[in-house]
Amino acid sequence: MKSLKASVTKKPRKRRQSVFCVLFLFGVLASALSLGSIRLYGLYLEQRLADCNTKIESIGDKYAVLQEYYSSLLSPSRIYNYAKTNLNMVTASKIETIKLMSDSYGGSEHSSAPSEVAAAPRGLGRIFAGIANAKD
Repeated sequence: MKSLKASVTKKPRKRRQSVFCVLFLFGVLASALSLGSIRLYGLYLEQRLADCNTKIESIGDKYAVLQEYYSSLLSPSRIYNYAKTNLNMVTASKIETIKLMSDSYGGSEHSSAPSEVAAAPRGLGRIFAGIANAKD
């Protein structure tokens, strides 16, 4: 007699392989999303940098125009014309030079020649007499 034995087939463990496959796909998806978000953030930063560069260039252009305008305002011919037309200033017709003796300011040196140009004041004369400057 032959015994009838039912053959028992072993089922392969597909459950364990499917879990690994799902975890692997989830990791790939997370990596792709991370890479995509980093790419988008990089594009955003690049766009902001381009905006900043255009602002810098426009401000540089404005600065150059203002600098040119400022230098034109300080030109001697413009100052002369403004003084003549708006302030009613005229050119001097008779120019005289005043020569002072150095001891008139309390200096210790005496000059015998009246044609010498006055020197800078010394002693107490410095307090009362300043030095003239064309920019003042």
